Amino acid sequence: MFTLNIYKENLLTEFIGQVIKYYTKLDSTNTKAWELISKKAENGTIVITDNQLKGRGRQSNKWISIPGKSLTFSIILYPNAQPSKINFYSLFAGLAVTDCFIEHNIQAQLKWPNDILINGKKVGGILCESKISRGVIKSMVIGIGLNVNVKTAELPETLREHATSLMIESGKQYQLELLLANILNHLEHRIKSKETNSQILDWEKRCVHLNQKVTFHTGNEIVNGVFKDLSSTGQAIITINNKEVKFDSGEIIY
Repeated sequence: MFTLNIYKENLLTEFIGQVIKYYTKLDSTNTKAWELISKKAENGTIVITDNQLKGRGRQSNKWISIPGKSLTFSIILYPNAQPSKINFYSLFAGLAVTDCFIEHNIQAQLKWPNDILINGKKVGGILCESKISRGVIKSMVIGIGLNVNVKTAELPETLREHATSLMIESGKQYQLELLLANILNHLEHRIKSKETNSQILDWEKRCVHLNQKVTFHTGNEIVNGVFKDLSSTGQAIITINNKEVKFDSGEIIY
């Protein structure tokens, strides 16, 4: 059960998370967020549930969360930004989560564009969805899923080799409401900051595959190359056959 008082006491934002829509059970917080957008939900509204039944990841993947022991939430934004800025929001979200982890003495890394890793295992993921109208991003939903107080035995057997949780890695239990508030505090700071170049550098410092050989899945194509860095608009730059190629979307599968 979500404790609103603990959350509000730790929330320091101007707009993100000031309106919260809490549900004990949902198919998908992103799906509910889009429903709320159609009803003119306020900028910065968050949707959170204790039990997400049909969480979505990228490439039609499913995100499996453990009821009451995971953070599954979505943030509604109206960026009114150029489409070239779209990649930044996934990067900002990853940085905000790892900013929060650092406060709890947990070192995490990022995998482009949306995975959060600890010791090489996935602890969380981000799904950014947007709608563009007349050349600008009018509305956006950032969905975040994190394994927090999940024990190894509670993870599906098929995921145990590649997935983890904050509790598994640290041996500690965490207050979900406090973590959520801290993540939102950092996310608003990241979004409002005009220091885009420094944020790209921050992301690169936390990147698990910087300057490493990667296998990259884009569309129906799989390519091999070296992940060099990010472009000024957050694109992945991969060196393939001695040529730098920029990608707006795709998935690193090693």
